[in-house]
Amino acid sequence: MSILEVKNLRVSFHAYAGRVQAVRGVSFSVDSGETLAIVGESGCGKSVTVQTVMKLTPTPPAFIEEGQILYNGRDITGCSEKEMQQLRGGEFSMIFQDPMTSLNPTMRVGRQINESILKHTSLSSKEATEKTMEMMRLVGIPKPEMNMLRYPHTYSGGMRQRIMIAMGMSTNPKILFADEPTTALDVTTQSQILDLMNSLKKQFNMAMVLITHNLGVVARMADKVAVMYAGKIVETGTAREVFYEPKHPYTWGLLNSMPDINGTDGSRELAAIPGTPPDLYAPPAGCAFAARCPYAMGACLKAQPEETSLSGTHKASCHLLDPRAPKVPAYEAKRHAVEGKQQSLGGM
Repeated sequence: MSILEVKNLRVSFHAYAGRVQAVRGVSFSVDSGETLAIVGESGCGKSVTVQTVMKLTPTPPAFIEEGQILYNGRDITGCSEKEMQQLRGGEFSMIFQDPMTSLNPTMRVGRQINESILKHTSLSSKEATEKTMEMMRLVGIPKPEMNMLRYPHTYSGGMRQRIMIAMGMSTNPKILFADEPTTALDVTTQSQILDLMNSLKKQFNMAMVLITHNLGVVARMADKVAVMYAGKIVETGTAREVFYEPKHPYTWGLLNSMPDINGTDGSRELAAIPGTPPDLYAPPAGCAFAARCPYAMGACLKAQPEETSLSGTHKASCHLLDPRAPKVPAYEAKRHAVEGKQQSLGGM
């Protein structure tokens, strides 16, 4: 049984102009020790989905219209705030996108980690302090007995992110949610943070849900990938299936927009997906990607595609997968381009 299973989750926001359908029937699962990456453009609903699982979306204006969130088989959709406080920190933990706005600027970092440990474990104050220093050492912060007394603004961006990871890992959560954990970091620091997260995940046998739009990070971290567009998951599969055998035109567009560092003359321009995502105040009747898809047919504008199972782990929602749909000649070319990019990322 999966440690976390989300079924047909629909989340909307009441706004001045109407109802924003931010998440529209999302389903996914993740097992212990497994990393699921949710990828897609900004505004597609990735963060709202994860924050809803954690019950961190403000209610109102947000509300769950439909769906189930199962943690170890228990539906936590209707849990009270008090019940969720027991799950957050103890069972779930989250690394937010910007550590500078997530850390309390008026508190020393050691005290912030310490508070989380005291709240969600049975350790004494002395044991919690020792645990705080142990976690700081584990994430690569030297001399924790001194550095735990510093304030967040005295740390660099990479060190603040390490503090966030130490805080998230300090209670040994069963599931770690990471929302763009390396967005504001330089490439070298990104690599160090990703290696650290992978190491800690294996050490504690955690499940991880990673939110990102960086496919290089996905190739390096993920076991499974869910591609999200306009509040829906349009393709899911193992990392190998999504990178090597993508079936949805939106996935092709994302993969084709990655720089090809194997190019010899550097003359190839980066491909962009034309157009903009649809207005989720009034989502289209058909496929949400149809207006931007070069392969769109009449059926794409009229009806939403059914999900097609391509293997036991690979699924996609696209009318091109219907046996009656015309063949798309561009697919093989895209596949070979992806293989080169995968090699540049260190393989799968």
